[in-house]
Order: sequence, then C-alpha cells, then structure tokens
Amino acid sequence: MRIDRLTVENFKGFEHREFSFHPQMNLLVGVNGTGKTSVLDAVAVAMGSWFLGMRGCTTRHIRTHEVRLKAILAENGGANGRQAWQVNWEYQYPCAVEASGEVLGRTLRWRRSLNTPGGRTTYVDAGDIKAVATETDSDVRGGREVILPLLSYYGTSRLWDVPRDQSQVKSEKPLIRKETRSRLDGYRNSVDPRMSVAELARWIAQQSWISYQEGGDVSPAYAAVREAILGCVEEARDLYFDPRRSEVIVEIGAQGKQPFNNLSDGQRTLLALAGDVAQKAATLNPALADRVLAETPGVVVIDELDLHLHPIWQRRVIEDLRRTFPKIQFFATTHSPFLIQSLRSGEELLMLDGMPTAQLGNKTLADIARGIMGVSTPEVSERYWEMKNTALHYLETLEKASLAPKEKLAAYQEELASAVAPYADNPAFQAFLEMKRASQMSE
Repeated sequence: MRIDRLTVENFKGFEHREFSFHPQMNLLVGVNGTGKTSVLDAVAVAMGSWFLGMRGCTTRHIRTHEVRLKAILAENGGANGRQAWQVNWEYQYPCAVEASGEVLGRTLRWRRSLNTPGGRTTYVDAGDIKAVATETDSDVRGGREVILPLLSYYGTSRLWDVPRDQSQVKSEKPLIRKETRSRLDGYRNSVDPRMSVAELARWIAQQSWISYQEGGDVSPAYAAVREAILGCVEEARDLYFDPRRSEVIVEIGAQGKQPFNNLSDGQRTLLALAGDVAQKAATLNPALADRVLAETPGVVVIDELDLHLHPIWQRRVIEDLRRTFPKIQFFATTHSPFLIQSLRSGEELLMLDGMPTAQLGNKTLADIARGIMGVSTPEVSERYWEMKNTALHYLETLEKASLAPKEKLAAYQEELASAVAPYADNPAFQAFLEMKRASQMSE
C-alpha cells in the first residue's frame, strides 16, 4: 500500500485540506496546534480502510471527537433590554477522509465519512479497497501466495504507559504452548497507537527457545527482527533472550550487555519500534524469508519520531529506517531540526504552517531553525537575546539622559533601574550597566 494524496473535510481542526505525499518518507513539521497529529490520524483512517475486507481485523473508524467543532456567536437576550452574546459549539458534518494511492499494484481512491451525530463511519465509497482486501484475505486463507502490506501506527504514548518489567517473560508456558499461527496475526494492533512490549519480548523468547530446540538454527523471522533492531539502534551489537533472567538482553557499545528494562527510554522506544515493525513484516510475509525486510511494502505512522532520542540518534534515525525497511512509506511528526536536516529533499517535508525549501541536507541547523521552524534567534538563548536588547536600550537611554535637563534625570534613573531589575540572578550584568550609568551621569 502507498498513499499518494489525502483530503480531509471537517476532520479535527481542518475545515478542508489536501495533502500530497512522498512515496518513502513524509516528515510533518509545524508549531503546536497546526494539526500534525491530526494528519497522522487521518492517514490511520485511510490505511485502516484495508481492514474492512480482512476478517477478524479491527478497522479504524472516524471517532466522534474527531469531528470538527465550529464556534458560532449567537445573540442571547440580555437583561434590561441589553444585547448579549454567547458562543455555541456545533459539530460540522460530513467529517470525511479521502485517499488515493496504490494497493497491491492497483491505483485506487476511497473515502470514509461520518455524516450524522451518533452515526457510523461509512464504507460505501471504500468499496474498491475493501474488495481488494477481501480477495487478498481469501488468497491468504486458501494458501495462495500474496505479499501483504504492513500497516502500523505508533503514537506518542507508545511506551509511556508500559511498565518496564513487561519485558520479562516470567513463565515458560508462553514459550512451549501450541499456537495456531496465521499470517494475519501481523495485523494485530495495527491501528492502536500503543506498542505491546510484552508481546514482542514473548515472541523473541519463543523464537530463542525454538532455536535452542532445533540445534541453534535461527528462523528467518527471528533473524529479520534481530537485523532490524541492530540496524536501527546506535552501536547495537547483539540481541538475545536470557532464560536465567527471563528477559531480552541487548548489547550496546560501551554499555555492554543490558536487560531491555535497564535501557534508556530512547533506546527502549527505538528498539521496540524497529522490532515491532520487523516482527509484523515477518509474520505477514514468511515466504520472503531473509528478504522480508527488503521486500515488505506498507505504511508506518510515527508520532514524534524524535521521542526521547539524543541528537546523535536523531541525525541517523530516518536513514536507518529507510535502509532497514526500504519499501515502507513512513509518516512522522517532529520538532527536531536534526531530523529535518537528514531528509533527502524538500519533497519529503510537509510544512503545516509555511513553505518548504527544496534542499535540506546542505542547510545548517540555524538555517533550518530560522527559515523552517520560525525560531528568530537560534544561535543564542531567548534570555541572552533579551539581555542584549536590554543592554542596547539601556545605553541608548543613558545617551538621552546625558543630554536631558536636570529636572528629568530622576525619571531617567528610575527607568534605568527598572530595566536591570529583572536580572538580579546575573549581578555581573547589572553591575556593568550600573557602572556605566554612574560614569555617564556623574553619580
């Protein structure tokens, strides 16, 4: 699956907006409140339409709180004949998401909408994508070979609500129990913005146990997950399940071998994300074997890709994901200039509150912060800039005071004292300006 265009109508904060997407990487940038996450949610509705034709899979409907609210000013008869006004909030319908793109080699257009309060999200205009999904569902259940698209959404709370001890497998029963495996299990939790760390840890433990039982032979699926994690986590060298500790162990650079729950939030977040995508790819398309990461197509949505990541990791995370999953179309939001700088072209940048630039790789962080992200003085802190302007204004006021008549000097002195008062935490700054005042005003 690939989404080329998206149109939203009365969806969250958008009255009407159209978007064109890059086939590989789409990085959304804008100040808070411009609708970055709203675009990702609309993409989730669009890609979730695939599950209309997949039996047993959860689709993604338009939710009531996603319908745009409009503030309407209405006259309200006031007391004593005075005119009064009040604001009424009204839901705007239809709330719709329309997408076009490629689905299993076919060019399709589909639309989902919520048309009335208390109604259900329609699918009458999503018949084409539903039909392709229904046909594919029958092919999979009939044992016919077809490459399934991977679909997954990762929200900002993907690890926040997950206790660290969920990475432990405290019972051997999940490792040895018989399971009915289906390729369609790779669609589990696809439209849920949370990640199941416990499920990933259990899966790695089970694969390790199977490898042990089979004389050390590693399955292509397990090899793919290890490859993805080691390829996306900075300085990661090894990953395995330690039955004595009952948890996944990761070896990372100078840190050496560490249990998963001892890793930093940034490491855990990226490791779990890469592992989850790889596990889903391996489950959906096991016939691809060692080519599963390179050949599995799909759509992956990540809110705040830079979440918890050190700038060194931010500089490489996009290229790591592209290299590891070359046929996946990524949608991500960020506030990081490092991620913007790592894009290959301006076509991969979606500005929600401005115009993109053509080339990004040759831009400095200051260029990006100022020209793209709207930071007026990225070279220095806001407080430093404020102090500099205060000093300039202070010296200009001193010049005026030196030429003013005596009866106005008291007013100037009061103005100058007020100017340096907010900087009591920087006595050197205050002392320098006060010395200038004493010298110039002959105090």
